[in-house]
Amino acid sequence: MKVISFIEQPSVIRRIRKHLELWEDPRPPPEPLELVCEPDAEYIPWQDDVPEIEVG
Repeated sequence: MKVISFIEQPSVIRRIRKHLELWEDPRPPPEPLELVCEPDAEYIPWQDDVPEIEVG
């Protein structure tokens, strides 16, 4: 398949996209949602039960 031409005129692009029902007027972005972070488990500090290895 080869590209033989490009459609560059905005009015033609708009008409094609409207015909294909792919044209939508730009809308403002939606309002951000309020994020609530709730921990799933209790915090348990790291416990290092591995004994130290002496190198010498």
